[in-house]
Amino acid sequence: MTSAHTQGIVQYYTRRHAQRRDAFGDRPYANYGYWTRPGLSMADAAEAMAGLVAGAAGLCPLDEVLEVGCGYGACAVRYARAFGAKSIIGIDITPTRIEHGNEYVKQHGLSDTITLRLGDATRLDFPAAQFDKLIAVECAFHFDTRRDFLREAGRVLRPGGTLVLTDLIPKRGTDVARYVELENKLAADIQMYNPKNAYDADTYAGYLREAGFAEVRIDSILPWTLARFIPACREYAQRPTTVDGDKIRAHADKLQAVVDAGEDYVLVVARKAD
Repeated sequence: MTSAHTQGIVQYYTRRHAQRRDAFGDRPYANYGYWTRPGLSMADAAEAMAGLVAGAAGLCPLDEVLEVGCGYGACAVRYARAFGAKSIIGIDITPTRIEHGNEYVKQHGLSDTITLRLGDATRLDFPAAQFDKLIAVECAFHFDTRRDFLREAGRVLRPGGTLVLTDLIPKRGTDVARYVELENKLAADIQMYNPKNAYDADTYAGYLREAGFAEVRIDSILPWTLARFIPACREYAQRPTTVDGDKIRAHADKLQAVVDAGEDYVLVVARKAD
């Protein structure tokens, strides 16, 4: 049964679909981006994020890949076109994202490689040891819970398979209650950040090992992600053509408050034990 928290996330992203603007152009990304050089657009930075995680996973044409929280499939299209894969299955809990995502995949002629479908990352509807690589970009903090997802990831990956995530966590020593409070002010009526997932990198690594992963790496990439996205968001809000610029600036201010309260943006790479 879908939890109340997860139902709220579905409501939020369904509503946000109708509010999408032109920040990402015709590429339907939904991540903060990996800002590798000056002058990148939001779409270019988001595409660079897809490249970062695909490279960290070591994607290759022989891989069977699962992406959870796949959104509109923009990352999956990037993985397939730039790195190749035998197959990519993307799952997301929001029906409108899957519907529009499959159309996006079709437009790029990749329907034979990429399949997007509804699914819950904490209850994966796949047999054990089906995938070589599992990717999750900026979504595991939503899950009910991330720990349950990590167990499922360990189950569906083949021995030696690779898990790669980008995720939002509190830094060591952060006032967790204050951090979660500010995170959940980002949306007026939805609890965006599941309090059960509010723990630092040390606890995160412990849960990965508990789920059967070895060679765990958790690296902060905050200076190349949120630290660059927030000023880019403010710049976008100031453009004469931007709709609801005041609301976008206010959202950027809320994001900065969360970062100031101790948010970290991390790249997580782990290999399932042989």
